[in-house]
Amino acid sequence: MTANDARLRAWIGEICAKRGIPNTFDRFQADTLVSGGLRLHLEVIEKDRARPTVVFMPGTNAYALLYGEFLTALADRGYNIVGFDPRGHGRSQGARASYTIPELVSDLRAAVAYARDRFGDPLVVAGSSQGGIVCFYFAAAGDPIAGAICHNLADLGDPESVRLTRYPALSRILKPVVPRAARLFPEMKVPLALYLDLEAEPVKFMGNAGRVAREDPLFVPYIRLRGMASLAGESLPRPVEEIRTPVMILHGEKDTIFPLDYVEGLYRRLTCRKSLQVHAGLPHYLIVDYLEEILPGVLQWLEETCAS
Repeated sequence: MTANDARLRAWIGEICAKRGIPNTFDRFQADTLVSGGLRLHLEVIEKDRARPTVVFMPGTNAYALLYGEFLTALADRGYNIVGFDPRGHGRSQGARASYTIPELVSDLRAAVAYARDRFGDPLVVAGSSQGGIVCFYFAAAGDPIAGAICHNLADLGDPESVRLTRYPALSRILKPVVPRAARLFPEMKVPLALYLDLEAEPVKFMGNAGRVAREDPLFVPYIRLRGMASLAGESLPRPVEEIRTPVMILHGEKDTIFPLDYVEGLYRRLTCRKSLQVHAGLPHYLIVDYLEEILPGVLQWLEETCAS
């Protein structure tokens, strides 16, 4: 184990101790794959090759191990797990926080290929926050998977997606400007605090997401301008109404980043097999902090979707 791995293990152990659970760092087998010439880090739990597999993608600048309690809970119910750190995230290669939505979709596609080669079908992709958006785009691309679990989602090509930013009125003005600036300064660092209010999102036992971001040894507190341009207007591979992959949406009623009515609007437009589970009174990090509340619905949807 490297010094960085030991530091990460201690950090994850601290989080787990505050939650009263064993250190989830020890539950995963590390592996790697190559996507776009970059080596990506994987967190794998093999349960039974005859069982379904969940391929999980973390949120903005996070990494799979931060969702260890959720992933190990799925593994304890018999699902194979392939969590991965996309390019520029966690323990994967790539300039820190340098990515676009199509690049993240490509990384997810590579993780799905790895999972299919190792475990076979059926496969479900799942993601949280930005990872949920990428899973939604992956579903829209029409790759052959059983379904997609999106903890949050968005159509970034829709002008109303500016509502996901900290300052929607300013974002609306800057929306056409950012892509032009990104062509000139693609790797310029933009602090996350300029478009996400992490201090407003509570995290159990840790204060808020802003504190976690400051103390986490791997979290990156900025995004590159090329990534911001992609988030400001990347079109779905096909219209929402034409998505055929089954989609489950998880959402906290008190989420301050993804407005509930915005998510409900996208849900109504979906014509595929779909499910929207809104958890009353819960904030953005429900997939990390409120496992007991969300797990029954997730397991039921997985069972029904993988069986069909």
